[in-house]
Amino acid sequence: MKFLLLIHNNAEALEGLTEEQLTEMSGGREHVAATARTLLASGELLSVLALKEPGETKDIQVVAGTPVISDRPLLETKEYLAGAMVLDCASIERALEIVTLIPLVNYRRVELREIRLDEQAFLAELGEQ
Repeated sequence: MKFLLLIHNNAEALEGLTEEQLTEMSGGREHVAATARTLLASGELLSVLALKEPGETKDIQVVAGTPVISDRPLLETKEYLAGAMVLDCASIERALEIVTLIPLVNYRRVELREIRLDEQAFLAELGEQ
């Protein structure tokens, strides 16, 4: 079973935090690297994405055949998608265990969603494989 783990953040909530507090929230580079190495070795971590701040987001919609590009956030919310991980786990219980390995889950919302169709299945449906 494959899962998409979405990590949310809130820029306003981060304002005023010290570098030490930010490191505590993320678990620190060494903890993150060790966790990633373990999950990569087990084959459970397929991909990691770290997204830039939402201030650089482009919102695109085609209106009457013309692309309309906006710099405004897609949603009027303080929370934003900060990053994602793609997991391949034996069960949802194992995926939930992996979520608890991310220190940020103690401070921020992390969303876990089962992937309905991945790249290989998508290409197979298109007859590309």
